[in-house]
Amino acid sequence: MNKLSIIILITASTLLSCQSKTSKAPPKKIQSNSAIKSPAERKKPFKDREYVDQMTFVEYLDDGDYFQIYARKGSTIFYFINDTDTARNVNKGDLIQIRWKDSTVTVPGDNDSKMPAQILLDIKKTGDGPVSIFRKTYGKKLKYTWPTDEELAKSYLNKVYLIVEYFLTQTKNPLLRNAIKNRDELTYSIEKKNRGGQDYRVIGIAPVGENGSNIVQWLYIDDEYDKVYEYDLPEDKLIQFN
Repeated sequence: MNKLSIIILITASTLLSCQSKTSKAPPKKIQSNSAIKSPAERKKPFKDREYVDQMTFVEYLDDGDYFQIYARKGSTIFYFINDTDTARNVNKGDLIQIRWKDSTVTVPGDNDSKMPAQILLDIKKTGDGPVSIFRKTYGKKLKYTWPTDEELAKSYLNKVYLIVEYFLTQTKNPLLRNAIKNRDELTYSIEKKNRGGQDYRVIGIAPVGENGSNIVQWLYIDDEYDKVYEYDLPEDKLIQFN
């Protein structure tokens, strides 16, 4: 690294509790679905309509006015208000069965106006996605470092951890794939960098060997627009990663 002292954390669950800065990512607003409705359900009163469907879990959204769950079915995106104490036992890409109902929620700061929303009633995991499989087969926690002169919120560090973890399930980088196959230790650094006038959070991923660690892959996180890019070194360009 540089002259800065580095804090090394072994797991995401042992993050230090401290007063720290929050992520620059703007809070996500309440999202509404155009849900699948059968003719029988359309005949019911609005708030009595319930639906069950198979979907793919994407993400928990906790930085808005309501806790939400983000899932998809094919190319259709669904957002569900998660106002129950649902156990967080699903990972990105897991197959889920989800049950919800039509309802309304209050829009904060808008004279308590109401808007349509889909309320989560129940969620069940029905199959492992790439992250769940990775955790079972790789079986190790990722290490990471960041400069001590920068305060990062625990929630933001957890967000970055999940981004890196998911990237490792999809990477085509042969050095990373080989490290994962051999269950070698992996670490990453979290830094700041400006590229083309745009500020990014830059992640350097490295396998750990007998001679230390050498970064073999860079990721660029655009917090403002909540996007992740893979750095292509030979072409010196950023490629959006989904």
